[in-house]
Amino acid sequence: MKKKKKVFLSVLSAAAILSSVALSSPTTGGASSSFELDFKGVNKISQNVTVSKNGKLGEASFLVNTENVKIPPGLQKKLKTVPKNNDLYIVQFDGPILEETRKELESTGATILDYIPDYAYVVQYKGNMKKAARGIAHMESVEPYLPLYKIDPQLFEKGNAKLIKAIALDAKRKNKDMNFNGIEDIIKHATNNEVLYISPRPEYKMMNDVARGIVKADVAQNSYGLYGQGQVVAVADTGLDTGKNDSTMHEAFRGKITALYALGRTNNANDTHGHGTHVAGSVLGNGATNKGMAPQANLVFQSIMDSSGGLGGLPSNLSTLFSQAYSAGARIHTNSWGAPVNGAYTTDSRNVDDYVRKNDMTVLFAAGNEGPNGGTISAPGTAKNAITVGATENLRPSFGSYADNINHVAQFSSRGPTKDGRIKPDVMAPGTYILSARSSLAPDSSFWANHDSKYAYMGGTSMATPIVAGNVAQLREHFVKNKGITPKPSLLKAALIAGATDIGLGYPNSNQGWGRVTLDKSLNTAYVNETSSLSTSQKATYTFSATAGKPLKISLVWSDAPASTSASITLVNDLDLVITAPNGTKYVGNDFTAPYDNNWDGRNNVENVFINAPQSGTYTIEVQAYNVPVGPQAFSLAIVN
Repeated sequence: MKKKKKVFLSVLSAAAILSSVALSSPTTGGASSSFELDFKGVNKISQNVTVSKNGKLGEASFLVNTENVKIPPGLQKKLKTVPKNNDLYIVQFDGPILEETRKELESTGATILDYIPDYAYVVQYKGNMKKAARGIAHMESVEPYLPLYKIDPQLFEKGNAKLIKAIALDAKRKNKDMNFNGIEDIIKHATNNEVLYISPRPEYKMMNDVARGIVKADVAQNSYGLYGQGQVVAVADTGLDTGKNDSTMHEAFRGKITALYALGRTNNANDTHGHGTHVAGSVLGNGATNKGMAPQANLVFQSIMDSSGGLGGLPSNLSTLFSQAYSAGARIHTNSWGAPVNGAYTTDSRNVDDYVRKNDMTVLFAAGNEGPNGGTISAPGTAKNAITVGATENLRPSFGSYADNINHVAQFSSRGPTKDGRIKPDVMAPGTYILSARSSLAPDSSFWANHDSKYAYMGGTSMATPIVAGNVAQLREHFVKNKGITPKPSLLKAALIAGATDIGLGYPNSNQGWGRVTLDKSLNTAYVNETSSLSTSQKATYTFSATAGKPLKISLVWSDAPASTSASITLVNDLDLVITAPNGTKYVGNDFTAPYDNNWDGRNNVENVFINAPQSGTYTIEVQAYNVPVGPQAFSLAIVN
């Protein structure tokens, strides 16, 4: 394997020969791929690596920026002074970390807390770590984990504010809401050995029938019989109509509610805003005249609106929110809210990544409504393992230019990339003038336009996200019912991406991500459902036969380990997708610039190879583990031809 270049992926590039083209019509009665993958096993690979410079990580590896902040000299010194009785260290290695190297480090008694690219761990060790680590293979340096690395740069930007609301992450990875009396108080806490990171407490807000046809949910229903049956979807939002699971509830949800939780107001889950009812209707509403994407799915609703109209019902650790829904049977969780953070990876982003990696729960977040500028993805939509959804226009030309072209990105839709250069949003769906359920308690001013007393129009990435959540319910039903498997979140995400349609912007793209969801394509996939796991320097190999005349799309997705919130790069486990065509031509994941075989991606946990005009014959897929410091790493593949 040739020396690998760690590149900052240009998310504005596009390849002229690569695009997404519609597949042949689906087969009535259930999708079945016309080709199968042949697994050839897991083997070792040899690789040359790019070693770290100067023997240790520099400040560039962390989210450190104090240049424009006035901090008294004494406090500046504290930021770079090793705390008394320090037990937090950065252990740096000279290249990709082998599993046996990680185990050797752990055998010293050190507890690995985080990974910092490139090739370093944050560890806790009570004693002389330098002495304990001496002799470990490929160990390059041991340095103290300074207080400077523990403070989110946004907190410095708050300067001398009297009251700063923040979240402290301790060495046991537990979150604690805290109020600090200015930056001096924050720095004081950062010298505590039990504090791993301090970040701002986010101020979350909502992300304010025809769409069914645009994303092909109607084809999935009529030709495949997929209505979300047997699926339970959780919605965390303002409230649900009357808030009572009885005859007063909106017709779209009667008989469909598995659980209804009041988290923001005591014993009150009603919806005086209108947002939550509308969102839930798009997912699975089953009204007489209007239906959601998955009208036979059941609903777990978590009302998170507080008495002041904010989202005070959200817990400090989102795992608590997801766990409640999971216990009630939900395996899909959709969230049409977020905080504008200019693409930053936050503590909540980390919590989302951690939960999805450990649980069978597909989590979706709205990209945000901070467009049209780039770098505006909201958190927690910046999470690697979430499905982050942007908005295209709907097709309701009577409402004007905001809904007259399904291949236009909605003006308001937040654009990528994330702050560390990852491709987001993941996929798109219609998000303008979406018709869905109207809360009986919400005022007319909550809606873009009225339809009747039961249904109304709203817009935003808030409205695009539940459409995709309903599509995920249909897709999950397909895998369970027609394929006999329980699909992992990574497979559902890979299938959505492999089936998505380029809206004319090329790949990859910070405006559209990987394109607009096109469900009938996603149903026609060959797949791998996390059946193999890899450690550093291993590869898994598969072969399959492709048909000429049909575009070939191969998507690799893995649920990555949660990143350190102090790291400037969030990818932890770095896998690579390598495709070899019948004539020997090689393609590597996310390299859309000729010759398509040397621009290795070291940022994303989604990698794609799209070939518009493939040759007939046998293709080889290799999933290569370049660096897996927190492993082994499972993965999923979805292939459309």
